[in-house]
Order: sequence, then C-alpha cells, then structure tokens
Amino acid sequence: MTGTDAPRPVRVAAWLTMALAPVGLLLLLDGFLELHWWGTTEERQLIALLAKIETDYGIEAPALLRGRDGAIQLVILGLLCIAYATLGLWIRRGRLWARTTALTTGVLLTLVGLFGVGADATESRPLSVYFDNLTGSAIPDRIAAVKALLYPGWYSWFEDIAQGLQVIASLAAVVAIAAAVITHSDYFSGGRSVDAPPDEWDAALGRVREQSRTHLEAES
Repeated sequence: MTGTDAPRPVRVAAWLTMALAPVGLLLLLDGFLELHWWGTTEERQLIALLAKIETDYGIEAPALLRGRDGAIQLVILGLLCIAYATLGLWIRRGRLWARTTALTTGVLLTLVGLFGVGADATESRPLSVYFDNLTGSAIPDRIAAVKALLYPGWYSWFEDIAQGLQVIASLAAVVAIAAAVITHSDYFSGGRSVDAPPDEWDAALGRVREQSRTHLEAES
C-alpha cells in the first residue's frame, strides 16, 4: 500500500499524527530558550538576589521556569514528538507496527504532557504571589531589582502554549488513530500475511465490534 488509496479516517489520523512535528519544534525552541537563559549572568544574579531576600526577610523564592533539568526535558519531549510525527507516513500506508506504536506512544505522550501541565497549574509559588509578598513587606523596592534580572515575561507564556498544544495534538492523534482502526481495521495489514492470526489490537477491536453489534441487536 502506498497510502494514496487510504480511507479518509486513516488519512485524518495520519495528518494529525504528523501535526506533532511543528509542536515538537515549538517544544525544542522553548527548551533551548530556557537553557540559554539558565546559563546567563542575569540568571545567576537573580538566584543570588532571591536567596538573599529569603535569608534576610524570610520571603520564599518563587518558582521560575522549569530549571535546567526541565528545559532538557522539553528538548527531549520535542524530539519525541518529531519522531512520533514520522509514524504518520506509515499509518497512511497501513503498517501494523506504525499503528500499534502510534497508539501506545501517543497515550504516553499525552500523559507526560498532562503531568507537566498539571504540575505547572498546581505550583504554589508563582511569581505573582512573590511580587504580592514583596509589595506587602518592608522591601517593595526589591521588586524592580528582581524584574530587571528576570527572564522576559513571554517565556512562560510560550512554555504554556507549547505544552498545551502538545497535549491537544497528542490526544487528537490517539483518538483519530483509534477511530481509524475501529472503522478500517482491515486496512492495517501491511507486512503481515493474510492468514496470520490477529494481533492483540485486532482481538480487542474485534471484541468491541462484537459487543456493539450485540448491543444494537438487543435494542432492535
């Protein structure tokens, strides 16, 4: 199969899978930007200033970006998304290994993305709270000093957008692939003998179709 005769649901699944490539590039760019900032003089001066404020006044330092380790994780996640996107070419051609790999890896990418978004959403030390604490303290003048050394505000927005797009794109790809497999499971036969026994996915999908047929017959 070349993919030119692929059913529409399969084509949609392939395109949504390949859509992870630009999302991966965004994650790569975000990760490299953050890695760059964590190596600047401003970063070292800011960390020292926050530590001094915490020591002298007891105001806990805020959570900044993801840190160097977090930035590296973004780079790795971006590379994984780009690699995942290449599976779309083989999904369109009906390859079983691509189907199975895309489903399992897509679920993992979605879970990883959700974990990252959830961790950011539940952060108890955001910058806004930190600046509020400084405003209500006896050292509101330190706000300007902190902001002068802080990374550009759009860094955090860029990170949130890239993470959100990754979760949405991964989930959309998984749902589209599952729908394509359910509706056109016979199309995914490339590289396997016609007489070969069904694999685990085929067996599971067969049970789903059988249960759906039984349910419809019972209602009628």
